[in-house]
Amino acid sequence: MEESRGTLLIVSDPCYPDAVAEAFEAADRASEPVQAGIEAAIAMAELNPEGARIALWRLQADWKTLKQLEERLGGEPTQAALRVGAAIHFSRATLASTPAAQLRDRLPELMELLGRRELSVVD
Repeated sequence: MEESRGTLLIVSDPCYPDAVAEAFEAADRASEPVQAGIEAAIAMAELNPEGARIALWRLQADWKTLKQLEERLGGEPTQAALRVGAAIHFSRATLASTPAAQLRDRLPELMELLGRRELSVVD
């Protein structure tokens, strides 16, 4: 029963819609929309890592927003869904590893998970 109440608290987070809108707006203004959206989310996570973890949990249950992310990512729908899911889990794990996690340093890996960049030997 305790888990159910926690889920309800996450779902009622009033900042979540604003954060999603901010990331989509950043993507819409950029020549590289996927990277711009990720960078906007990272900037928010740097200000509030705990809030970012909560937002990522909520995102997993937000089918409408997930569908929009998958469409923006493009490609075969199943692959897009898997890529978005992998990026969410990767981000959550990174943020959980330390209170001051440096998600920005992991941007190349996030972009690779999203199929937008291949890591080179130098990275």
